[in-house]
Amino acid sequence: MARFYVVRGRKALWNLFIMVLVIAALVYIFRVEGDAPEAEVTAEPSKEVEQVVVVEPVTVRTVPTKFAEYKLERERMRSRQIELLQNIAYDVQTQGGRREEAQLQLQALIDRITRETEIENLLKAKGYLDALVLLDSQAVTVVVPVTLTRDEAARVGELVHRLTGLSMERITIVDETVGV
Repeated sequence: MARFYVVRGRKALWNLFIMVLVIAALVYIFRVEGDAPEAEVTAEPSKEVEQVVVVEPVTVRTVPTKFAEYKLERERMRSRQIELLQNIAYDVQTQGGRREEAQLQLQALIDRITRETEIENLLKAKGYLDALVLLDSQAVTVVVPVTLTRDEAARVGELVHRLTGLSMERITIVDETVGV
């Protein structure tokens, strides 16, 4: 687990900067003048340095969201589908036509998963961290957990159009609705 420190309070950054400068000046004085007597080093702190800066350790963890939970469930279901199709496609006792059909379905499923993942990753790179993409042969639905402006929705639609080749009429973008 990574640990980060959060500095809270107004002017906290400036206060921290001033404290670092004061400490750097004291270190410089000690180095230049050797072991200086304490009376020379002791200075009356300014009002800005007297302010207390609260530094709290923070542990950062991934918080499961409804999108992450849905993605996990989707992956479980797809793993089962892939396993079933692989069993049919690679079973020597399965009839030839049925095996070919299972192989085609397996390839189509893997292609769909790859495209969805690619689009989700590109949306994540654009700042939509929990974007969810549902793709089938006829349409695509993109769900983002933020409210989009018209321009943002147009950019998302254009990205999906470019990657899928589907017409804009077949792309549905669902954003967070305020108040629902």
